[in-house]
Amino acid sequence: MEANCKFGNPTDDVGYLIWRVSKFWQRGKHRVLEEFGLTGPQLEILGAIYHMTMCKIEITQIILSQETDIDPMTTSTIIRNLQKKGLISRRESKTDTRARIVGITDAGEQLFQRAITKVREIQEVLFEDIDKDALKTQLVILLNVLDKQKKVNN
Repeated sequence: MEANCKFGNPTDDVGYLIWRVSKFWQRGKHRVLEEFGLTGPQLEILGAIYHMTMCKIEITQIILSQETDIDPMTTSTIIRNLQKKGLISRRESKTDTRARIVGITDAGEQLFQRAITKVREIQEVLFEDIDKDALKTQLVILLNVLDKQKKVNN
């Protein structure tokens, strides 16, 4: 890009840099996930179910929506698709007949572990020349700011 355009060099803009890195990361992740028949949001939901199951947390659609910041209707569609693939199961809650409890199947657990391992491998390659600790520190600070803003705006 032209460095002396009206708005200056885009690489001086943090938002632009985050957007570009995010686009590269999402494209690479998408290519990897195609091998497993998953989309990015499906991996996020499957991962949340996997982790909450390991922590013995009873999982409902609304909890998944809140945990992943994916709207409830989209979460519902993703859950339905993961269930069709045999990766998760749903059953009625014993305490709330309106709620459905979501769990991960053995096939879902195995697929998630394989997919996340492959995603982390490409992540390591992407960040091999980066000071990951410094990057993580800055990203955690940014996420904390964003979380505070979200709470104020809700």
